[in-house]
Amino acid sequence: MTQYIIRRLLTVLPMLLVITYLAFSLMRLAPGDPTLFMFLASDTQGMTPQQVRDQMGIREAYKGRGDEETVSTSEFQKEKLGLNDPIPIQYARWLTKVVQGDFGRAMRTAELIGPQMRLRVGVTVRLTILATLLSVLVGIVVGSISALYQYSMFDNVVSFITYIFIGVPGFLLATWVIIFFSIRLGWFPAGGMYNPRTGGDFADRAYHMLLPVLVMGISGSAGLIRWTRTSVLETMRADYVTVARAKGMKERIVRSRHIFRNALLPVITIIGRGVPDIIGGSAFFELAFNYPGMGMWVAQAAAAKDFSILMAATTVTAVLVIFVNLVVDIAYVWVDPRVAYS
Repeated sequence: MTQYIIRRLLTVLPMLLVITYLAFSLMRLAPGDPTLFMFLASDTQGMTPQQVRDQMGIREAYKGRGDEETVSTSEFQKEKLGLNDPIPIQYARWLTKVVQGDFGRAMRTAELIGPQMRLRVGVTVRLTILATLLSVLVGIVVGSISALYQYSMFDNVVSFITYIFIGVPGFLLATWVIIFFSIRLGWFPAGGMYNPRTGGDFADRAYHMLLPVLVMGISGSAGLIRWTRTSVLETMRADYVTVARAKGMKERIVRSRHIFRNALLPVITIIGRGVPDIIGGSAFFELAFNYPGMGMWVAQAAAAKDFSILMAATTVTAVLVIFVNLVVDIAYVWVDPRVAYS
């Protein structure tokens, strides 16, 4: 097992190199000029209406009128940022800085990406971990009970609800929840991470996090309930379960040792495959709840074509996904000791 973990860790580096290089190349080849958004990010506070119109005139000229001043400024910015160099050279320059722990600065705001990313990653990781734990708990428990009492009223109600959650997109479910529980009933805040008036103590942050975690967790548990139910039903019909019952073994022991333990093996695979979807899908929920996490930050960066932020987010997300897959592989041994790593 130790040798297996070491070999897996040795494959992480080339895997990250391939992922980051492909992402870097695709971002550089994407249509659009990131220097344009540097013009759009100019601070207009304190300007007169005529100055604002002049600023907009520069933008319009850049979009198609061929203004020489704007074009020359854009070319200067490209040369300054190294965007005119070949992609491999740009990637090597970026990778050299990342290895040193420097993700650079945001192209729009010129803020250091590292401190901002640490804050955003912490918010998203907390939100994702809690939502995943809730999703796994609800999925395994409800799916197992639904399988044990197949075709009962409980099973029929659970099947009806899960099919609805599977068919409804997450962002639409979040919108419905906000409208009903936040706007109409007023039980939960409609968005944000804390109340600026109170300063955001632990209780206030937990209160603001409750609704996003519930929506993300329950939305993600629908498919897991169906998978758990199917896996448990297939395991209950296995020959070794029939033999264990024929030997007079107590039903409690049959379920814990023979049914649930063996049924969890394919479920763990589904959980491991679903975690990247939860991490990637967190952007929809963070935007819906105005939650300042990694997903919301990346969505704003994508709209502004801020390649620096996008590459930093891609690298961190790739590391998280690879780590989660490694944890899932190790969990196989705990569920089924017959699994051998060679």
